[in-house]
Amino acid sequence: MSFSDFILAILIIIAAACVVWILDLNPYSKQLQVYSQTCDYMILENTYCKGNWQDNPVQIFTLDKSSNQITFTLENQTNSNIYQDCAIQDHKNWVCIDPKTQEKIIAKDGILIESEASDVRQITRLQSLQNKILEIIT
Repeated sequence: MSFSDFILAILIIIAAACVVWILDLNPYSKQLQVYSQTCDYMILENTYCKGNWQDNPVQIFTLDKSSNQITFTLENQTNSNIYQDCAIQDHKNWVCIDPKTQEKIIAKDGILIESEASDVRQITRLQSLQNKILEIIT
């Protein structure tokens, strides 16, 4: 194997790892990270935001299948909520009951299902990265 073949192989492995990370394709993951935005000033007509979409802190759901628990935290915060008696299929598909509000929290194919209309929309990890890069540039 020549040096150029070695470099090409390394670049292919790095590219594949980036795709797996950006698309959240790791089937062995024990976390669901939810990226979302809120329409500022709550000016939302149907799905059109008359203001600007602002990024929210990343919501991190850490699964423990052995005890049917999910721990919920926000990015860069230490306090957390623990949801017990959850029905967990995998890190992207599960159902829990919030002990405080008694509302169902449902994740289906990595998307949180909202129980009512809200001014929050879920975005992909790639969109979140693009927003952070644009913040740095501007």
